[in-house]
Amino acid sequence: MPSEQRSGHPPGKVLLFQPFHFDLLGGVDVVVENLWRGLERQQPGLASIGVQDWTKAGDFVDAEGRRFLHINLPQPPDKGLAAQFRYFITLLRRIPPVVRELRRRDITVVNFHFLTLNVFPLALIKRLGLWRGRLVLSFHGSDVLAVDPKRPAWKLIASQVDEVTACSNALAEQVKALNLFRRPPQVVYNGIDIPGFLKRADGVSLPVPEPYILNVGTFVSNKGQDVLLEAFALIARSRPLLNLVFVGGTDNGVWLATLRERVAALGLEERVFFFENQPQKHVAALMKNAVCLAHSSHREGLPIVLIEAGACSLPIVSTQVGGIPEIIESTEQGLLVEPANSGALASAIAAVLELPAEADRRAENLRSRINCSFSAESMVSGYRRAYLNV
Repeated sequence: MPSEQRSGHPPGKVLLFQPFHFDLLGGVDVVVENLWRGLERQQPGLASIGVQDWTKAGDFVDAEGRRFLHINLPQPPDKGLAAQFRYFITLLRRIPPVVRELRRRDITVVNFHFLTLNVFPLALIKRLGLWRGRLVLSFHGSDVLAVDPKRPAWKLIASQVDEVTACSNALAEQVKALNLFRRPPQVVYNGIDIPGFLKRADGVSLPVPEPYILNVGTFVSNKGQDVLLEAFALIARSRPLLNLVFVGGTDNGVWLATLRERVAALGLEERVFFFENQPQKHVAALMKNAVCLAHSSHREGLPIVLIEAGACSLPIVSTQVGGIPEIIESTEQGLLVEPANSGALASAIAAVLELPAEADRRAENLRSRINCSFSAESMVSGYRRAYLNV
């Protein structure tokens, strides 16, 4: 058996690459950050966080000690001979510095999180024999929808992949259905540093009138915040003191503007609050004081926000999509409803408000499950297996 498998450590260094800016405003950022911290605790210096960047290049260490590598892995264009020719010229310029960066840092595992065609240049580098490391792809939800198994670029990527992971069994089935990868995906549940997350709320307060229902998620249409607004409108009149708080990344601002317009149309401007682009400590503080978390997504992988809310003993009402039933396994842990059904969502929220002792009991049951199955340690162990099982 190779020495790295006996020791449980991959040879060389690990790069955790995500194809967008790192700001901890989305779930994938949080997963990658938790994974980096877990690897750092077990083996300091093993991992860095890779960020797709067209302007900056090289190493960067932030105020919290996270190590980043800014690197340019451009996506191939969808179509057009002129665009493809320009891309070919770009690759000729970009590949040599990428190879130098990988070799200089002794990076032998690159783990892509949230799949896009940014992985194509590295797969090509590996196919050409310019880098002989391990390539691990990690699916997190809607990224599976972007994969076209008939496209040559994805076929080349698949031919060079050593391991594939998915954050839930439901998502793993979607990946299998692509019939693209040689190996079935390993399921590695997302996990959090539970004591660390709870500690972030210490000493933090936000100007939100209690009681309030909380929703956490990027302001995009597939998160279903409009359905939650309709559900809140159904119960708001009978509960005049209750408020609704949305917190999340702004994205391009279009969906957020739509939600604000809907709030005005419903006459709920004084009772619905929007917090944009908040740090994790503010999310933790909002969870600490909420009545319940209402999660209204139309599709999901394995939402980290439900794991965080469960760790906070916060009652949860959620849509029954993606990997969510793998977190909340029964009505003894939380209440699940069909997506896009504002009436069902309103009824579930009302059940939490009317029977708070029952809601708290379910929340404690879920907290026990989170502690057992969704810790950062469990997640790190799963990814280590993926790095070595090639």
